[in-house]
Amino acid sequence: MRNIFKGSLKGYVCEDCREEISEVEILIYHPYKRTNTAAQAATNEKDDFRFVSKDEIKQRAELLVYKAKTDAKGNFAIEIDERYLDASFDVDFVCGSVPPKHPKPKKNEIVQLHIATISIREELAKQAKDQNYRWEYAIAYKWWCYIRGHFFDAWTICGHLMNCRTNTPIANAKVTAMDADFLTDDNLGTATTDSNGHFRIDYTSADFKKTFLSPWINVETDPNFLSFQSGPDVYFKAELAGTQLIDETKANARKNVGYCLCVNLCSDVNVVNPDDPNFPSAWTGIGNAFSSSYGSSSYDFDADGYAGSGKHVIYSIIRLTGQAALKSASGNPIEYRFRISDTTAPNNTASLAESNFTKIVGVTPGLFYPSIVSKLTRKVYSFILNDIFVYSDQSDFDAEGWFDVNHAIERTLTAVGLTPADLALYNIIEEDTLISLNTTALTTAPNVPGGIKAGQNIPAANKIGLEKFAIRFEIREVINKAANIFGVIGGNGKTLNSVIMNNNPIYRQLSFKELDETSLCSPISGTIHARYTVYHPYLSGCSLHLNNNSHSVERDISDGVINTLPAVDERTNNSSQLNNPPADMTRCTYTLKLYSSTRKHNGDYGDSDGGTPLEQIFFYEA
Repeated sequence: MRNIFKGSLKGYVCEDCREEISEVEILIYHPYKRTNTAAQAATNEKDDFRFVSKDEIKQRAELLVYKAKTDAKGNFAIEIDERYLDASFDVDFVCGSVPPKHPKPKKNEIVQLHIATISIREELAKQAKDQNYRWEYAIAYKWWCYIRGHFFDAWTICGHLMNCRTNTPIANAKVTAMDADFLTDDNLGTATTDSNGHFRIDYTSADFKKTFLSPWINVETDPNFLSFQSGPDVYFKAELAGTQLIDETKANARKNVGYCLCVNLCSDVNVVNPDDPNFPSAWTGIGNAFSSSYGSSSYDFDADGYAGSGKHVIYSIIRLTGQAALKSASGNPIEYRFRISDTTAPNNTASLAESNFTKIVGVTPGLFYPSIVSKLTRKVYSFILNDIFVYSDQSDFDAEGWFDVNHAIERTLTAVGLTPADLALYNIIEEDTLISLNTTALTTAPNVPGGIKAGQNIPAANKIGLEKFAIRFEIREVINKAANIFGVIGGNGKTLNSVIMNNNPIYRQLSFKELDETSLCSPISGTIHARYTVYHPYLSGCSLHLNNNSHSVERDISDGVINTLPAVDERTNNSSQLNNPPADMTRCTYTLKLYSSTRKHNGDYGDSDGGTPLEQIFFYEA
């Protein structure tokens, strides 16, 4: 009977990133300066990993018994002579290369390492009980990274790319590692993630020591160049079929990394697996800026219905954001809808009763607004139809306002000349938008009527009232729609009890007292005064700026009203002096600009209503 000792040699690059050590020489010795006992073998196997010096190699030459070479998977096999069955052996290996096939060690050094001392009889007994058993040794990542880097200039990045919210892996994405340099950032390499979101990038020091004189002169040009650090400063980019998943910059760089860098990257972009039953469905926010929850975070809604730390109010077209699976665990379609209530309650109280929600997006006229709800990106690049954007459409809703994203995808594929079966050719990237809601179909408060002149206060009867609404998200599994059989999905009934909305413009008037009392076309002189009225129930701020054509006068006007804090809904002044004593205004044409802004926000962008200043021009005669 042949006695075959089977073994395997592996090394850790990171704690969760292991590689086979292939095509290295395994050396089996009689124990060196030890008595031949199984007890010592058991003790030494865990703690005896070390470098073997040149002197020791010479001294142990006569103790060498067997040689073998690892295959592509790091496995080896040695036939043991009968006379050595009760022996303990030292196991070494000569590291002549490291994956992925880096050249011989620098200066042709012999890198020999002692792994362990083993009992042959014990190992053969284990193999007799289990034909698949192999003695396996895995080199700890701190040792193996040092060996790879120090002797072979082999640097490695191992990582995972996941979704930030669901922690599901993102497959088939291209991840690029960059080195932040003082002169020019270096591309360390690009890898594609596997089905577990795992990627690996291998590089050498030459990749991050490039200069404009490379390859003749290479040096690491660290952006913190006075620190003279030797490792790269690594940041990442990642994309999937043209969609940016990770977009780090130098500011995100991990400083002076070692031979092995282990990272976990996450992206807010949802790449949907339509067959994944564990994909959570939820309404999570309004645009990118606000959560759809009550809480103390800077992007949550407060009890009254104001959004975020800036106490914003919602206006215009808003994206109701989150995620929804395409199918349930049993393969049934999933539908969702949003309903609106004119009745509200504080956000820190129990959710409003379902019966209050009488308006439905997709049913109530004017509430639905088309938007991108998904993106299809071809798994294998194509010159045509590589990226297909899926827009929501009125036809995707049923009579009760239930939205079917599966219908939207199939409709879009058909519209571009494909079939629903072609969906298998594409990755499905969720664009974060569940439905877009047009809030102008909800708000009814009238605008401030014209005729109120600059410098006059807004009458109480013309001020704009508070408008609040509640929003409810509903989601269901469609088991048998014809028979009205539906399943319950987690996240159903998520409610925001109070959201303040406003779509009224700022009311602004600006003039000059001296021109109002004479002629609007006359030059003016002496001390001049501005008149202004600025009003909005959610006024954020306003200012006056004066300049002449030569810009010898260029200043903001501080009159104790226009720039007072805290902010109020109205700023009015009938006589705001523009001159600075002594008379600093020379003969010239002047422009007075009135800037203003509100706390209106659509979840992605703030109000641009007051972005363009209201201007008045006059000629000053000194």
